[in-house]
Amino acid sequence: MSDLSPIREKAEEAQLARRRWEELKNDRSMHERDWESIAELIRPQRGGFSSDNHTDRQLVKPLSSAPISAQSNFAAGLYGQLANPANRWFGLATDDDDLNAWHPAKLWLDTCTTRILNSFAAAVSPFYSATTQIFSDLAAFGNGAQYDEVVPAERRILDVTLSLAEVVYDIDGFGRVCEVVRRFTLRPAAAMSMFGGALPQKVQDMAHKGITDKVTFYHHVLKNDDWRRGMLGVKGKAWASRYCCEIEEALVRERGYDEMPFFAPRWDVETGAIYGTGPGFVALASARAHNRMDDATLRAAQMAADPAVLAPDKGDWPLNGRIRPGAVVYGGMNIRGQRMLDVLNTSAGINLTLQEKQQKVEEIRDAFHYTLMNLAGRTGMTATEVMTINEERARLWAPYQGRVQEEFLAPKVMRRFSILWRNGQLPPPPEEMADVGLQVTYQSAAAAAAKSSQGASTVRLLETLLPLAQLKPRIADRLDDDGLVETLADAYGTPVRVLRSRDAADQLQQQREQMQQAAQMAQLAQAGAGAMKDAASAGQAMQAQEGM
Repeated sequence: MSDLSPIREKAEEAQLARRRWEELKNDRSMHERDWESIAELIRPQRGGFSSDNHTDRQLVKPLSSAPISAQSNFAAGLYGQLANPANRWFGLATDDDDLNAWHPAKLWLDTCTTRILNSFAAAVSPFYSATTQIFSDLAAFGNGAQYDEVVPAERRILDVTLSLAEVVYDIDGFGRVCEVVRRFTLRPAAAMSMFGGALPQKVQDMAHKGITDKVTFYHHVLKNDDWRRGMLGVKGKAWASRYCCEIEEALVRERGYDEMPFFAPRWDVETGAIYGTGPGFVALASARAHNRMDDATLRAAQMAADPAVLAPDKGDWPLNGRIRPGAVVYGGMNIRGQRMLDVLNTSAGINLTLQEKQQKVEEIRDAFHYTLMNLAGRTGMTATEVMTINEERARLWAPYQGRVQEEFLAPKVMRRFSILWRNGQLPPPPEEMADVGLQVTYQSAAAAAAKSSQGASTVRLLETLLPLAQLKPRIADRLDDDGLVETLADAYGTPVRVLRSRDAADQLQQQREQMQQAAQMAQLAQAGAGAMKDAASAGQAMQAQEGM
């Protein structure tokens, strides 16, 4: 990013950022009502979508944890399926299959993949913790928002997941994010730490006086209309980045990005729509019904345990209208033995059964694909059954998983590649790879299981054929040794650097054959020299006998 620019008050850029925030916020008001309902019952960590400051909202406490648990389990499943740090969850490849099979290219791609994965590690970036949050937002609202920022002073890349309450965005004709406005607040001291002296004098005075009132800022990222490739400063960046302060409508920082730093994945979206829907929207109806069922059950139980008392007159009710355990209620019975107080009979009940409530819980779980997500507690499952479940999960998730990869993971990986490349953290590629495009490949659990199955079937084939090959050698001639090694290495997830290339293996084989031939020739020469020596000795013996 470029250096700080001087502050400008009453700046057109600041007015544009605020106006675009209000316009884009107004366009999604219908979605925000649904998001509030989903947040109340399914993801209470979020909310305040319609308020000026979502952090000041009152935390809603739903009556049932079943929708929250279903959403949490689903988000954890997404995390484990798509971006599990325990797995090598992505790789790099070119659009040329022959080039992908070339060992120097494979080695370079493998090295770049390893370094990008290392840049996602906790020591460099909070990517994995931030990704857990964005998958939870996707599960509940069907939308998520995240951005990354390079911090050279800390030698870190910060990945931050934002609440939908503080960010709005727009899309272009191809459905890609083309403009983002983030509205956030800082206390004056924190603003001074972030922007230094490039702040309105009023904000600086607030910081010096120790005033803690929050100040509103806007971060506006949009396409740079003045972009010129190769130029220095903001004009050399494809995306313009502007930080604006609401006080004095001041532009406090103007920089640029080479790639869009904001990512807005969606779960299921209609063509041309900006925001999508997720499993939480599907589960909302059942979650509402289940919450009301719990509310009715609890109120009925409370009425039964502490019923309303009927009294003829306020004067007949001692102890300020309260009955305590073990207390004597004077006036509760007249001299004829008739009760002067009675309880309100609510014995009609609510006619809600446990089966009806459980049915709503099952509907909520089905919305979050609980049967496919949760394998805990299932015993006696064979490897084939587990593989079948993984394949079914991959089949059902294919449309949504592809969108998450396209709108979040792929651009995230490619931006991380560009950041590392610009900072000299990646090795140069082979000359043969000049001007070759790169693409991201994914190593999902289902794909890994399929590759493992291929490896197991290959081993079984070898176990079957090798005994037969001893009887008929032509069977062994049908096997490709290089193909076997590469298939098993791919199935077991072996790093590329462990294997030599086919050319290197051929050279070693040729050297070994040459050494064997040289040894054989030396052995033959030695045997020939011995025979000649024996013949010479025999000739000398014959000559000695003739002279006698």
